[in-house]
Amino acid sequence: MARNLLLAIAFFISCSISISAQQLNSPQLDSLVKAYVAVNKFNGTALVIKDGKKVHHRNYGYQHAAFKKEFTKNNIFSIGSLTKSFTALVVLKLAEENKLSIQDPVSKYLPDYPRGNDIQLKHLLSNTSDIYEIFRNPKFSSQLSSVHTFSNEEKLAFFKNEPLDFEPGTQFSYCNSGFILLGIIIEKVTGIPYSDAVNNYIFKPLKMTNSGFDFPNLENKRKVTSYSFVSATKQAETKPWNASLISSTGGLYSSAEDLLKFYKGLTTFKIISKQSYDSATTPVLGGYGYGWYIDKIHDEKVINHGGNVEGATSYFLMQPEKNICIILLNNITSISLEKLGNTLYAALQNKPYSLPKPNIEISLEDRILKKYTGTFEVSETYKVEISAEAGRLFMKVNTEDRIPMSAESEQVFFTNEADIVLEFISENEKVVQLKIRQGLGTKVADKIG
Repeated sequence: MARNLLLAIAFFISCSISISAQQLNSPQLDSLVKAYVAVNKFNGTALVIKDGKKVHHRNYGYQHAAFKKEFTKNNIFSIGSLTKSFTALVVLKLAEENKLSIQDPVSKYLPDYPRGNDIQLKHLLSNTSDIYEIFRNPKFSSQLSSVHTFSNEEKLAFFKNEPLDFEPGTQFSYCNSGFILLGIIIEKVTGIPYSDAVNNYIFKPLKMTNSGFDFPNLENKRKVTSYSFVSATKQAETKPWNASLISSTGGLYSSAEDLLKFYKGLTTFKIISKQSYDSATTPVLGGYGYGWYIDKIHDEKVINHGGNVEGATSYFLMQPEKNICIILLNNITSISLEKLGNTLYAALQNKPYSLPKPNIEISLEDRILKKYTGTFEVSETYKVEISAEAGRLFMKVNTEDRIPMSAESEQVFFTNEADIVLEFISENEKVVQLKIRQGLGTKVADKIG
């Protein structure tokens, strides 16, 4: 334990040392970001604007952790679902040009789409269409790391013929499929690839020269390496998701400086009019407008969107009336970036906030640990062996090395060596299943034998 603590402290210090001297530093904001660095939840770039001026812009950690390669100016990250805000912006621009209407039914562009007469573009933009969520399809998820270039027809096949659960426009349900559909419609209306449409309508006018499409195949020395987990003792590199598959719902990449240009372009109405901007940032249902979440932090309206794909996390928050913008880019899989962004906003406004706390290990009796031992099966090719030794559980996946697990509660175990949480499920006091939460996914394994 002492050795791990020293390593963690050394890593924490090295993160601070790797920060470029010319970058801006607000001591309070710096300490908040470092609190997330210390629990292995942040490795990337933080850029904060207040009253239209940069008050904080620093890099934390490494562009390539295994080689201790430090971040440089304008590093390029995958931005995941922040792509949706760009997709929505292009649709609204096309509406301003009278090339489409957000009241149009999907059937106008895809005549054979099931219930296409009932689903309007505004339903897709606001996540109220109830189109089947593509991530619910195991066949789709199994292709995320493939190198195949997916056609529109292949993408549609993952969700097109699945039934709706509610009437379009009546409920909010976050839907990646809807934004994939919008990307296809953009291509039909413009006659050019989705990536070219975003480039023509947004990147070029705003001079966003470090933004684009197809992060996995990008060749640029400022491109970051993707990790599922980074700590002082372990770096788990991972493959970025296939950009042609997640396309207009999560396939774009950018840099902090480019996203600052995006913020300025949005709030000075260089791409769409104030009227269109206002409609996009007005909630429809579930606190979601057209490609944006509209939330409140301490009763103040903020507009934001995040992105989370394997090996990358982004968060973009703006409060135009106060000219505040917070941009966070991570090259690790994390579910904590929104919390950090909201904490930074609270600090800027001198409002209360809380800091993340490291998991605290508790001791369990050997008789409790023993009931969790055995073999658990996710599939024929994914088996987990749980063993107990010296008052601790160990997890072994297939032929990989054993990972020591620490008890957070009687049923939940964590590790500081990877982004993994185990939860044991019991029926009639007998362990029957194991939930494995790792990165963005959860696997369920049945106990066998």
